[in-house]
Amino acid sequence: MKRPEAGTLDDLYPPGALALPVNPALPAPRLAAPPAERTNDGDYRAYYGPNIRAEYPVDGCADRVAVIDKAWPHSLHDVMLLAASDHGRHTSVTDTPDPLLEALLRAALTYTDVVCDPETVHTFGLDGGQLTVGWNHDRTLDRDNGQWWDKTMHWHLNLYPKLVRQRVKPTSLRDIADATLRRSLVDPVAYLAQHVARDALKEYALPAGCRLLPISPHQDATRLLPVGLKLQLPGWPFLATPQCRHLLRTLHQAAESGYRQVRDAFTGSPDSALPWSRPSLLPPDQVDKRLTRLAWLSPHSRILLMRLRHVLRDVTDRELLLLRARPKLANRCLTLADLSYNLTLFSPTPVGPHLPASRAVFLVMQLKVFSYVGHAPAIGRAVASVIDRHHGPVMDGGLLAERRAFQNTYLARLRTALSAPTPVPEVNR
Repeated sequence: MKRPEAGTLDDLYPPGALALPVNPALPAPRLAAPPAERTNDGDYRAYYGPNIRAEYPVDGCADRVAVIDKAWPHSLHDVMLLAASDHGRHTSVTDTPDPLLEALLRAALTYTDVVCDPETVHTFGLDGGQLTVGWNHDRTLDRDNGQWWDKTMHWHLNLYPKLVRQRVKPTSLRDIADATLRRSLVDPVAYLAQHVARDALKEYALPAGCRLLPISPHQDATRLLPVGLKLQLPGWPFLATPQCRHLLRTLHQAAESGYRQVRDAFTGSPDSALPWSRPSLLPPDQVDKRLTRLAWLSPHSRILLMRLRHVLRDVTDRELLLLRARPKLANRCLTLADLSYNLTLFSPTPVGPHLPASRAVFLVMQLKVFSYVGHAPAIGRAVASVIDRHHGPVMDGGLLAERRAFQNTYLARLRTALSAPTPVPEVNR
């Protein structure tokens, strides 16, 4: 499938979406001499090497939680968690053993505790920072995407400082002249996909205390929430519950099943294609009939999906050869090859003593068909941002020492958290 000429995809945005405030370049600190970016095709220890800060065994399975110092940070006080295994690769929450998923969530919750600890906040100047926890899922191998370098499930624990948030000067989505960037900040199917996902979720029961928020560009802009399917959670302690693990698996299963069925309706096959190939599209009338057979799909979602079908076209073998030789053009003209989403846990409450008790905790699922961006955080007064990893401040010796000291603080707390019995949290209702 190939994208049409510039402008056509923009018609997929609902009214008000092109007015959304976005930030095309959220600066991230960087190393003076970062390593060359490359794919992880083998053992995680050989890939991450000295960037592995610690590994923690998990009771009940043979896997570990590995803590990684990212070579390409999102923020000065961030850290990465890896679903580490010597027995294959865990790529999603559904193929991750339950004890390991529980440990990852406990490690994420420990990060929220650390960045809200008064002593840590004072030591590292974290007051007023914005917290996000998230990960990407994308099997695409032939063009840039939200999970480009390592298909192993890994989680980003990010803390965007107050000063960076205050310096954000958002612009409206329609004013982003570069079509590839515009459609990566907010994917043209970002709102369409939410309707389809809600339909797919009707067959599943959500845990008590979790509720879906309305699909509305206006509310996203008014409340400055990330673009995507949003569920309000009972609170941060919910992460430590079996119900949270069930919810995460439910979301992935519903997205996977819905994607396969819609893909089958569009192409006659639910399966992903080999790299540098895309299936031929069925004629619109056939797609319409096949979508009608999906009883779970609402009439409104079918209308939106037919709009998508009318702006897509097939890509020839000759065009694929051209795109393969020009990666930037591939990002602009070639759809992602398979199910792609970012899942983020987000709270508009700044870090500090009020965050742990905050009931304003949202789970945001950003589903994508075109965007090369994974995590698109709502930072400052923007509802989506692209992390600029190439023009941010270079970390000098002092900043590197501060980063190391913060991670040491987190590791000390995590060592205790992962060795202690799992507590039974009291979740706000």
